Amino acid sequence: MDIVLFLGYLSILFAGGAIIAKVARKIGIPDIPLLLIFGLILSILNVIPKNIVEGSFDFIGNFGLIILLFIGSFEMEWNVMKRVLDVIVKLDILALLIVWFISGLVFNLVFHLPLLSLIGLLFGAIVSATDPATLIPIFSKMDIDPEVAITLEAESVFNDPLGIVVTLICLSALGLAKAENPILEFISLAIGGIILGVIAGKFYEIIISKIKFDDYIAPFTLGLAIAFWYFAEGIFPSLSNGYEISGFMAVAIMGLYIGNVIVHKKEHKEDMEKVAVFMDELSIFIRILIFVLLGASISIPLLEKYAVPALICALGSILLARPIGVLIATAIPPIRPLAERIYLALEGPRGVVPATLAAMVYTEIIKHPEMVPKSIAKLMPPTELAGTILVATFMTIIVSVILEASWAKPLADILLKKKPKKETINI
Repeated sequence: MDIVLFLGYLSILFAGGAIIAKVARKIGIPDIPLLLIFGLILSILNVIPKNIVEGSFDFIGNFGLIILLFIGSFEMEWNVMKRVLDVIVKLDILALLIVWFISGLVFNLVFHLPLLSLIGLLFGAIVSATDPATLIPIFSKMDIDPEVAITLEAESVFNDPLGIVVTLICLSALGLAKAENPILEFISLAIGGIILGVIAGKFYEIIISKIKFDDYIAPFTLGLAIAFWYFAEGIFPSLSNGYEISGFMAVAIMGLYIGNVIVHKKEHKEDMEKVAVFMDELSIFIRILIFVLLGASISIPLLEKYAVPALICALGSILLARPIGVLIATAIPPIRPLAERIYLALEGPRGVVPATLAAMVYTEIIKHPEMVPKSIAKLMPPTELAGTILVATFMTIIVSVILEASWAKPLADILLKKKPKKETINI
């Protein structure tokens, strides 16, 4: 590709995306819907060729998830999170699995597929992860119980990597990725990722205690996170007969360890501030790229063909799957107040992880339709499979953000009793 054209495309993405995000902030709405629409406009005008958009996600998707998972867990305070840890565990395991399953059933019903078809379950896995980033600015202007806000924020620290793991399992079951045994694959991906993340955090601690990186601490931190991700995704499978460790889970746990162990050591405080600033700024670039490119990957014919069924799938995931999943999961003792559980059930906007996964799956299938097994292709041709999941995910993100950001404050006023904060929590 011509480097001049490439830099021109980047200028449109970054400058245009920044203007759109600034406009969103100015008028007091989440930036995600406007970034997605901006990308869709670029697609309509054919500003950036489709092959460039599709070819970008292999790199941007993986690199972006590493950055976003690291900074999300890095900024999560364990001392605060452990106050609501029981709720977080229920949401990140049982609720996530229920949302995945019910969202998949709705997709299969809407597209007239067998009820338990793996195609729908793949969609359910992709949209199971939440992203409260759009709610945090709203919460900061509300007198909301900080434990509720922290619960929603902390939920995504672990359901993002777990959502990726479940998606990989579905891809394996569909024959779109290698897997020897789905159960062992899940254990290897999730538990192995947690163990590797702790090892990565401790290794990082040892290195920076012996070497003073000064101004180079941020690139070293990013480089080491990518190195452990690469070991998990690229090296470990060749050493373990095909079993994998989730590099994304490892990065999230590494970030959690660094942000809760190393940050509090006086000798590393200045370095950790540099890391936080660097990762925060980089995450802004990544979010703009991911949401604009997701919008740009959708063509008008694709949207026209699947918009209505995709909208039904989105509403099913937002208004049916999420509430049922959360209410069932949080019914396990100790039980929080019903009003609080209803609020958690209605506030789970989707964001960057579903956007990235949908775009990566779409790109891979469009580039290699022959990889879809014949048994699956009989149910839904590869191009249709890729298109339906992409548009349904697009709809789920944009509708969930618009609805849940708009009713966040009114619902809080109705459902949540204000109580004094036990400690100052930045949200």
